[in-house]
Amino acid sequence: MKGKFYEIIGTIFVIFSGVLYTLERCANWVSNGLSAQGVAAFSGNGNYGEPWVDLEDNVFVIPFLVIGIVAFLYGLFRSFINRGH
Repeated sequence: MKGKFYEIIGTIFVIFSGVLYTLERCANWVSNGLSAQGVAAFSGNGNYGEPWVDLEDNVFVIPFLVIGIVAFLYGLFRSFINRGH
């Protein structure tokens, strides 16, 4: 039971880190579009740039991804060891 718990928690953390990264990209894309239209406050330049988001930009994406992978592998290892007994 404990092995399955860690596998599920690991999967949830990995999926949540992907959702956070996707939401950040969408927010950057929308704000860049508003800036290109001149709608955003203090933009006024009308330049259009490609939305660019790195993995390092968000503080939570990489830790959630690492925690998820470690928890999933720990659960997989634990269930593999328990299956042998």
